[in-house]
Amino acid sequence: MNTFVSLPFPNKTHFAQVDCIILAPQSRLFIAYQSKSPYMQTRLSPECKKFIGLQVITAGNIAKVSQQNQVCRNTVYTQKLRVQAAVNNAFLEPNPEEQILFHLPVTKPFLRQVVLGMSLICKASYRNIQTLLNDVFDTQMSLGTIFNINDAACHKAAKYKASYCLASVKQSASDEIYHRNKPHLAVVDVTSRYCASLAREDGRDAETWSIHLLDLIEQGFDPDVNISDYGSGMVCAFKEVLPDTEHRFDHFHLIKVCKELVRYLKNRKKSALTHQNKLLQGMERAKQKRKGHTLSVKLAHASKATARAEDLYRHVSTLSSWLQYDILQLPGHNPIDREMLFDFVMEELSTVADSLPRIAAFVASLKHQKENLLAASHVLNQEFQQIAARYRVTAQDVWDVCYVTRYDNQTPKYHNKVDALASQLGSRFEEIEEEVLSAIAATPRCSSIVENFNSRLRPYLDPRKQITSKRLELVRFYLNHQVFLRSEHSYMQGKTPAEVLTGTPHPNWLEMMGFKRFKRAA
Repeated sequence: MNTFVSLPFPNKTHFAQVDCIILAPQSRLFIAYQSKSPYMQTRLSPECKKFIGLQVITAGNIAKVSQQNQVCRNTVYTQKLRVQAAVNNAFLEPNPEEQILFHLPVTKPFLRQVVLGMSLICKASYRNIQTLLNDVFDTQMSLGTIFNINDAACHKAAKYKASYCLASVKQSASDEIYHRNKPHLAVVDVTSRYCASLAREDGRDAETWSIHLLDLIEQGFDPDVNISDYGSGMVCAFKEVLPDTEHRFDHFHLIKVCKELVRYLKNRKKSALTHQNKLLQGMERAKQKRKGHTLSVKLAHASKATARAEDLYRHVSTLSSWLQYDILQLPGHNPIDREMLFDFVMEELSTVADSLPRIAAFVASLKHQKENLLAASHVLNQEFQQIAARYRVTAQDVWDVCYVTRYDNQTPKYHNKVDALASQLGSRFEEIEEEVLSAIAATPRCSSIVENFNSRLRPYLDPRKQITSKRLELVRFYLNHQVFLRSEHSYMQGKTPAEVLTGTPHPNWLEMMGFKRFKRAA
C-alpha cells in the first residue's frame, strides 16, 4: 500500500502558482498548483495574447511580463514568436507569381461570353469548350447548352446583316471557297476588308450569284471595279446585274498556275537526271563484266531526254519570269511594250506546247485572258496621263518613274536610275514618284484580299462537319467586327473592317451581342 505525504511549499515567491508538493515513497515528485490569476481559469482571449505579445516585444523581459500577467514563460515566448512572425510577414516582399492580380466575378452571362469567345476567337469545338469549363472553372456544361448559346448569337448576328450601307465600296473582290463539295460565295471590299456577303449554296451558277448581287444592290452596292477569278457563273452575273462595273481577272491564279508549271518541269528534269545517273551506275557495273554495250543505247536516249528536259525547263522558266515580273507586275513597262512582250511570250511557249499537254493548256489560257490580264496596265496608263498633264511631262516619263519603283530604295541600282531621272525631271521627280506610288496602290490586280478572307474563314470550316447558313453569318459578323491584329496600312491599325467601311467606331462585338464585358477595377 502506497503512503502519500502532503507538505506546504516553503517559498512561493519564485513559483507563484504552486500551492503544495506531494511526495511518494518511490521518490516520485508530483507538483499540484493552482493559479491565482483570473486568466488561468479559462483559455486566454485573443486580446490578452496580443497584449502579452506587444508587451514582451516592447519590454523585452520575459520573466517580468510573465509575472505581471501571471502566466508561464512558455506562453510569453509563444506570443512573442507570433508577434514577430506577424511583423515579418507584414514587411515581406510579395511573390509576383502568387500575387492576386484581380478578382473575376463568374456569373452565367460571363460563362456565356467564355463559350462564345472560345467558339469564335479560339475556333474551339463544343467538347473543347466543355473541357475548358471543367478544368479551369470547375463547371459542368452540356453540349446542348453550348449549342443554344451559339444559336442565340447567330440570331443576334443576323440583325446586323443588312445594317450597313455599301455605297462606299468602290473596289470589290469576289471568290468561291469550297467546303464539303459545297461552294461558299464571298464578296469583300478591297479597301476595308469588310465581307459584304458570305453565303453557302448548292451551286455557283449565274442565277445564284445574281440573287446575292441583287441583295447587295439593295444595300447600295455598286463598285467601280470587281476582281475575281475565271468562274463563268460569277462573271456572267456581274455583267448582267452590274453592267457598269469593270470586271478584272485576277493575276494571282494565273501566276500560281505558271509557278506550278515551272515546278513540274523542274521535277521532270530532276527525274530525267536521276534516271540517267542510274543508267551510268549500271553501265559501270556492266563494264566490269565486259557487257557495257547492253546499256549504251538506253544511256544515249536518257542523255538526250535529260538535255531536252533541261532546255525545256530553262526556256519556260525564263518566259514565266518575264510574264510575272515584266508583264503582269504593275511597276513596269507601258501598255504597248507589255502587249508586245506578252505576244512574244505566247509565241515562244507555243513553239514548245506540242512537247507537253500542260504547256499547251497554259498557252490556251493566256490567249483567252490577254485583254483582261493587261486591263490593269491600261487603267494605270490613264492615271499616268493625268499626272503627266499636271506636271507637264510626257506619259513615258511617268512610266519611267513607275519602272524605278520596282527596285528596293536601299539598293545602288535604284539610286543610279533615280539620279538619271532626277537630272531629267528636276524637283518634280519626288512629287511624280509619290503620285505614281499612290496610283499603283489604288489599282489592285489580284484578289488577294478575298483570298486573305478565305484563309481566315477556313479554320471555322470543319472538314468533317457541315456548317449552317446561320453559323456562317455569325462568323462573318465576328470577322467584320474584330480588330485587325496587325496591318501595314495606318488607316486600318486598331480598327475593325466595319469601322474602316463606315468611318465611325462601334462597340465591342460582345457588347453588340448584348453582353456586358468584364472590366478590371481601376
